[in-house]
Amino acid sequence: AAAVAVLAGCAHPIVIAPDIGAVKTPAIPAVAKKAGYYISAENKALEVTTPGGGGDKVRYFPYRDLETGLYKVLAGTFSSVTRLEQPPTPEVMRSQGLVFAITPKITTQSSSDSIFTWPPTSFTVELECRILGDDGAEVGNLRVAGFGNASFSEFVGNFGLAANRASTDALNKLSIALEKLEVLRK
Repeated sequence: AAAVAVLAGCAHPIVIAPDIGAVKTPAIPAVAKKAGYYISAENKALEVTTPGGGGDKVRYFPYRDLETGLYKVLAGTFSSVTRLEQPPTPEVMRSQGLVFAITPKITTQSSSDSIFTWPPTSFTVELECRILGDDGAEVGNLRVAGFGNASFSEFVGNFGLAANRASTDALNKLSIALEKLEVLRK
């Protein structure tokens, strides 16, 4: 039984949150408009399992872990940002005085080049943000991918280091993409 358990591996919990201090906001002044973002209760509770090293896996909550970083980027992009508790319909947006609503979709991948240690040494965070105008029509769809690597000697108690780096990279790329999205400034 022990041999089967070792061969099957297990899923170790990690946190993939970005380094908030390293998450950048757009270099230009915030858009003087109110925006909201929506993450469903199902996505907030979503636990994902991906490969680690040594035949093991890692598990984490991508939406929960990235929400603070997403808020920081959006708060640097718009003059006011609020979290929506329900899907962003035109009625919901009007009732909250929103001009834009952002719904993120997060996809992750991980791997490790180590057969002896379980933490991932390579991690990818793909972030897609669907942006709706106050009439409910899509005005933008941004897609970015963040990449992070970490060697075993760097982990020092942070087994999600590669994931943290990938999350930070993805959010910084999102910040740049939002800065370049002209429709927000019209």
